[in-house]
Amino acid sequence: MLTLRLATWLPCARSRGNVNSRARCGFLSITVLESVFGEGNGKTMVFGLFRRKRSSRIAPLYEALMRASRQPVFYAELGVADTVEGRLEMLMLHVGLTVHRLSQETAGRETARRLSELFIDDMERSLRDIGYDDSGLKRRLKKVAGAFYGRAEATAAALASERPEALAETLLRNVYGDAAADPAHVARLAAHVTGFARGLADTPVDDLAAGDLPFSTQSPISAGEPAFSDIKS
Repeated sequence: MLTLRLATWLPCARSRGNVNSRARCGFLSITVLESVFGEGNGKTMVFGLFRRKRSSRIAPLYEALMRASRQPVFYAELGVADTVEGRLEMLMLHVGLTVHRLSQETAGRETARRLSELFIDDMERSLRDIGYDDSGLKRRLKKVAGAFYGRAEATAAALASERPEALAETLLRNVYGDAAADPAHVARLAAHVTGFARGLADTPVDDLAAGDLPFSTQSPISAGEPAFSDIKS
């Protein structure tokens, strides 16, 4: 899992000696709770994307990826930690897979760039909101960006590997961060990732840019089945 602990990554923000403990104090800030955990009014996306009502052509895709990463089955049945870190790992996994797929076609490279920039930019604005100045912000953003791009590259390499166990090993290291994780959980997540990547490859770039992901976010993953309703085998 992400080695950057969010408990230290999102400390209490102080303003003139006062701390609003509900909205701004601690790593479970209200922004993160409403976005990563899906609480609140249903419009707040990760790190305040829609809280700030930012206009972006990539917003529908980012919103769809957030819903994909937030499927309860990952946390209730596949052993992914139901924490801010665990949910951030799942978001990075889905965004990274999508960025990689888009970058494979000339027509999708601009969308891939905008999507990755939106992910990083949203984190930057959130960190500024909770009180980080430029000196601390640069260091933390560098760490987050390194984790995001490193995981995206590792997952893509694992999917392309001729070693069947490569993807499971990558997910065990990055998502679970625990050698004692249930192999059945890791295998099911690997099947999900494989199916998701296949579905992305079969979906036109324009459809992806509009947020049309190749699966139903309402359908849980059944044992031995990918979480997609329209993946072509």
